[in-house]
Amino acid sequence: MKKFKLLSLAAVALLGLGAFASCTPTEDPDTPVNPDDPDDPDTPDNPDTPEPELETVRVGLHTNLGAGAGYSAYNQGFMEEEGINMEVITGGGPALATSVVEGNLDVSFMGGGVAYHYFAEDPKVKIVALDNLTDDDRLLANPTGPGANLTLDSSLEEIGNALKGATLALDQTKTPAQFFSTLLDAINAIMPDGEDVWYTSDTGEKLPLGLPSYSADCEIIVSQADNANLATSASSYDFVICFAPSTTLITSTGQMKEVCKTSTHFSDSYAPSTWAVNVDWLETHEETFKKFMRGLVKGMNFRRDHTDECTVDIEDVTSGSVPADSLATDIAIWLGDEEQIELYENGKLIEYTNNILEGQRTGNNADLISPDATAENSSDFSYIYEAAKEILGE
Repeated sequence: MKKFKLLSLAAVALLGLGAFASCTPTEDPDTPVNPDDPDDPDTPDNPDTPEPELETVRVGLHTNLGAGAGYSAYNQGFMEEEGINMEVITGGGPALATSVVEGNLDVSFMGGGVAYHYFAEDPKVKIVALDNLTDDDRLLANPTGPGANLTLDSSLEEIGNALKGATLALDQTKTPAQFFSTLLDAINAIMPDGEDVWYTSDTGEKLPLGLPSYSADCEIIVSQADNANLATSASSYDFVICFAPSTTLITSTGQMKEVCKTSTHFSDSYAPSTWAVNVDWLETHEETFKKFMRGLVKGMNFRRDHTDECTVDIEDVTSGSVPADSLATDIAIWLGDEEQIELYENGKLIEYTNNILEGQRTGNNADLISPDATAENSSDFSYIYEAAKEILGE
């Protein structure tokens, strides 16, 4: 497996765009090529012939299996096969989102916590792929709290009643924010009049927006907590919403138990993580982007078919800072070429994008969402569809 230039966002900030210089050799245009001279170093059959220059794409990746297709696309050599020099920057969701919006990245994996960027006024990014149907975010209940009697078989109404007046912690900058918004919408759709559950944002706004009533007895007391730190603080709350590896650490120590996940309570409401492209870059690099998408689909196929090996790619690329055995693999339906084609043709890609949008309209960043935003004008799935068809046909 080959190694590549791995930069943190902090390093990029210090080095500027110069950090993205291509590491591939370039041809000297003045060097003659004589195909009939076997001693000419530039003769095509000569093993010393310089390879064509790869086209550079700057890519942001989260350090988790959600972004695993990107890691395998590089580490298994799929990007190079497609003529792409993939320059990767790893980091957290908010920082990577800001970088791709500002044009310091060309493409980035993007989680639900920062998906509002797609739906802002004059957005600088567009959704070009749904990565997976995630089942990673989980609602966990403290066995000594109001959710003591809840299980994964409990109804949404039972969960809603247990949440009234309870304390709940989650990372509102990452995918748990989208999960929480979807959960509240699902609960309130079946709750009796006057019993809608709600919470107060850090700016004092009552959410979800548009409820017929906000009874004090039905308020959830929400706290912001970094997902990575929840394993040590979960027992201080009645409920937490988190994702692996924190989920595994919390449940394995008996601090909390799982009582809700997407697949058990609202499988029609998947709000997947996505791949974003900077629209200004795409306008001038469309052919390069098509090559990138072919490499990404190959990476998706590899993760789908060899999930454990994909975790090794992540460990390898991050030089061991993300150990393979720290990554749970049963957290999502991993999409590949066949699944992307099916979801495109049956309209599910747009349906799931609309789920993302509706979650943003009622969530913590509702004031940033354009009233004119739609799933259709915030996405373009033609690139993933064409790339999937090409790869499947090979």
